[in-house]
Amino acid sequence: MPFLKDKFYSFQMLCFGLILIGWITFITQLIPTYAYYFLWQSTFVFLLLAIALSIYFNKSKLFVLLLFPFFFNLALAFPTTFFVKLSVTAFWHIAPLCTALGFLFIYALQERGLFSSFGLLRSGLGIAFLLVAYFSLKNFSPEMQKALSTSLLPTSLSHLTKASDFVTIIAMVALLFIFLISLLFETKSQKAPFWMLVAQLISFLFLHDKNSFILFSLITSLIAIAALAHDAYRMAYIDTLTGVPGRRALEETFLRLGSHYVLAMVDIDFFKKFNDKFGHDIGDDVLKLIAKELSYIKNGGKVFRYGGEEFTIVFRGKKKEDCILALEAIRESIFKRGFVIRDKERPNKTPKKVEKKPAKKERLSVSIGMACSIKGKSPEEIIKVADTALYKAKESGRNCLIAL
Repeated sequence: MPFLKDKFYSFQMLCFGLILIGWITFITQLIPTYAYYFLWQSTFVFLLLAIALSIYFNKSKLFVLLLFPFFFNLALAFPTTFFVKLSVTAFWHIAPLCTALGFLFIYALQERGLFSSFGLLRSGLGIAFLLVAYFSLKNFSPEMQKALSTSLLPTSLSHLTKASDFVTIIAMVALLFIFLISLLFETKSQKAPFWMLVAQLISFLFLHDKNSFILFSLITSLIAIAALAHDAYRMAYIDTLTGVPGRRALEETFLRLGSHYVLAMVDIDFFKKFNDKFGHDIGDDVLKLIAKELSYIKNGGKVFRYGGEEFTIVFRGKKKEDCILALEAIRESIFKRGFVIRDKERPNKTPKKVEKKPAKKERLSVSIGMACSIKGKSPEEIIKVADTALYKAKESGRNCLIAL
């Protein structure tokens, strides 16, 4: 169940849900035609907001990619201002082609921030694509249309989309490339471009409708905003080393704990000696391992990194006895698991003849102090009681749990 819950609330599911809702909304005509004028205003507002946030958070990739739907919405909004007359045929040929190529090349460049020479290069490349798009729309000719409409796919495949074969192929290549590269990243601002392109390609390849482009441009901006908000949250509340919520998230949790809860302080035994003996890199690996093990705690416990080698576990509305059982189980699990030290002399490449050496396994243990909520006392006061219990656990020989 926790796995399914995580998947349901994941960023990917959010993006898929937004796109699916957009598709259903358009196909079933839930939005009246006259309402799209007001929706268009919202689209511009949210695109500008997403662009402003990408500048604020120094994300050059999202900044440049958001310029594409913004530019093409401007082209549709002012067809006789920027052009003598914007050709509908030109738009549905040039807009998807430039968007797909722009996303492909912009995404291929490594993220180095907006306010850097690399960021300026990315911005310049994006503007160059948009200038090509502008002059292509302005000077679209029958010859250009004929060249872009050349049949390249079998008849059975070419009828799957409303776009030309060439545009469809470029769009699919861009989509596949961005999807594969996005798998290498954890940050949502690196995963968002795939979903942003999916949203726009639905309109470009399958619908060929002005209102659909407005709707899916709005969805594109919402995906970008959600990605930036998620990354901002992680920066503020998630510990970057261990991947569990940090001290600030714990303080926020204290504000909504209620009156019945249990707090536990967990400390890695002899961590300083371990760190001095094997080095800080190994020490960091130990912290990651312990955080991962603690995240498996049962009975609804939630783990936070308190600082250094200390972690806090919060139980809401649980009985003291159940919390003790869960903490003892996780303590024993850590002790039994141990930690395998990677041999420093181990070669990067696997040799032809491998000599099997026994792995160096170090024993790990944790000491735990636990305290229950007390009427009239704040969580900050209770955590001090848990800290006192933790020191008693250390004085009692470590690798044990003391509850006060």
